[in-house]
Amino acid sequence: MKISEFMTTDVISCFADTKLKEAAQLMIEKGLSVLPVVDSENRLKGILTESDFVGKEVEIPHALASVKMLFGQTHYQGNIEEVYKKAKDQPLEKVMTKNPVTISPDQTLTNLVELMSSRDLKRVPVVQDKKLVGIVTRKDLIKAFAMVD
Repeated sequence: MKISEFMTTDVISCFADTKLKEAAQLMIEKGLSVLPVVDSENRLKGILTESDFVGKEVEIPHALASVKMLFGQTHYQGNIEEVYKKAKDQPLEKVMTKNPVTISPDQTLTNLVELMSSRDLKRVPVVQDKKLVGIVTRKDLIKAFAMVD
């Protein structure tokens, strides 16, 4: 089964100059766990995920958000409200994950599952000719499961 058969094609995205507070509000309103960042020609430039608001660096306590990512710091002394206040007006280009792992729509379900498992991914943008054409999340894997006869 090809990824194009079960991927989500109606992908909500933002631009690199979108402010983090606008992106967060969009994620809340639409119930999104991921927000691809594209340019004016729909070429994928990066990705913002829920985990970017929690923190991924071991040096930073998870409750202090991705301070390293947001401000280029490895340590932060203060409270999370201060971090969030300063981060709200940051453009996505400063906080997004650049060069995210992608897959093409003609790859197979097997290729996708191997990629997601080996890289510990929850979602993968689908790109064709450098342009975002879809996304595959774990919910889409459930859809693929239901489609298999």
